[in-house]
Amino acid sequence: MAAPALHTESLSIAPGVSGYLAKPGGVPGIGVVVMMEAFGLNAFVKGVCERFARAGYMALAPDVYHGDTFDYADRERAIARLGEVDDDVAMREVGAALDMLAAQGARDGRLAIIGFCMGGRLAFLANAVHGERLAASVSFYGGGIAPAVARGKRKPLIDRVAEVSAPQLLIYGARDASIASDEHARLAQALSDANKRYTLAVLPDAPHAFATFDRESYHAPAAEAAWRIAFAFLVDTFMQGSAAAYA
Repeated sequence: MAAPALHTESLSIAPGVSGYLAKPGGVPGIGVVVMMEAFGLNAFVKGVCERFARAGYMALAPDVYHGDTFDYADRERAIARLGEVDDDVAMREVGAALDMLAAQGARDGRLAIIGFCMGGRLAFLANAVHGERLAASVSFYGGGIAPAVARGKRKPLIDRVAEVSAPQLLIYGARDASIASDEHARLAQALSDANKRYTLAVLPDAPHAFATFDRESYHAPAAEAAWRIAFAFLVDTFMQGSAAAYA
């Protein structure tokens, strides 16, 4: 059976901000913003957009590095660039990406966001800032959301939990050396105490960046399980949103 036709393009989201768009050949009704890892808008991030497009979604990855990309071996420079990302600027760019998805045909109430590592943190922050526009937010191993001690310039987001309004999925690897298990617990307690809807999944034997298919950290069983969890979460939240609209 032939693979479904996809449309992909690089486009301008806002002045000075480009993005990568992937959508199916038909008319998509659901739009997903894809937030990149610390290495920039690379083949993995584009591959995530295309994965969503093959599943019938429209996906747009904003380039919050404004053109910079880094090899996986160049971790030191990538982490330094990560530290230069301003949360307020990034959230304006997420807002522009949501606007672009709506302009491309995503229907009201049919928007979501997903992010990986740095992008997982930004996806969580977007739930606090843009949650009223989102049906769901998904964070794959989002580092820096609720650490006991802040690393670098990134501010922990535990104080933004009260502002979260969309259902939130948090996926971690049990063998992630960069996100301690006490961070999972701290974030879960804060979300529960704030009466928020969330799902937390921890996958055994999975290191950090286990879903990045072109890195040595890739762990196929964990990645496949995480994607099943993520798509099921999105389907459930979108179905609930549709039901609420017609209640």
